[in-house]
Amino acid sequence: MAGMRWEPSAEHALKRVPFFVRPLARMKVEERVNGQGRGLVTLADFQQAEAAFKALRGGRGDAELAKMLPQDNQPGVEMTILEACRAELADCPNRLLNTEPWRETLERWLRDDDVSERLRQRLPEHKVLHHHKLKLSLSGCPNGCSRPQVADLALVGFVRPSFDLADCTACGACAEACPDQAIAMSGEGPVWDQDACLGCRTCARACPSGCISLSGPRARILLGGKLGRHPRLAQVVAEAAEPDQALAALRQVVDQYLRDARPGQRFADWWGQRATAGTASQ
Repeated sequence: MAGMRWEPSAEHALKRVPFFVRPLARMKVEERVNGQGRGLVTLADFQQAEAAFKALRGGRGDAELAKMLPQDNQPGVEMTILEACRAELADCPNRLLNTEPWRETLERWLRDDDVSERLRQRLPEHKVLHHHKLKLSLSGCPNGCSRPQVADLALVGFVRPSFDLADCTACGACAEACPDQAIAMSGEGPVWDQDACLGCRTCARACPSGCISLSGPRARILLGGKLGRHPRLAQVVAEAAEPDQALAALRQVVDQYLRDARPGQRFADWWGQRATAGTASQ
């Protein structure tokens, strides 16, 4: 703000802030001090603002934070955000998919098809905001640490159980262990509800008789999730056994979105309208 002065110690502390967010940090600190009727930013003022900012960024790295800040709408601005769980690196006990080949396939598609620039060219606004960007999520298991339920496009790993009733003792351990209540016990043994099952393999681990076998890992393809004023959970639209199979489906729907959506229309809103129109026509 015009006329706002900074103590040298506060000015020096500001230089530690990443350069891409430094102007915003300066503005926010000065707004805070000005609101208190003062014209001098002290080191204490900066430290208080810095603590609030660190809480706001929630552990996000500089690169991730940069993608969330407003940017001028010009060539080269990144318009896609891919969030992938790192199950292998973390040695996650719940991992089903080896997510690395799937992540590499998605990243190659985004790069080779120039998806980011094609998205940018259809944005009429002068500033690119976080909600303008296409969010993609890759999760190695149904726990969904990468938040696939609120992503525009998502892949979620799962397996499908099958039951050998000849060896089943009807002990009920699988039904008791299932976190999704997808298994009920009958007089003849377990009854599996495929629609309720998220495919996490908990039942197979719980079975003392070893009568539950699992399919190979696959990915569910989800579309149209978002947060905001009118949040919507992503819908499961298909399954894929291999990364290239998933890519074919995602490429087709994104190409259609870029071709048919209104300028500036969010993917989730376009998909929601499309899905609603499809339901109404049936």
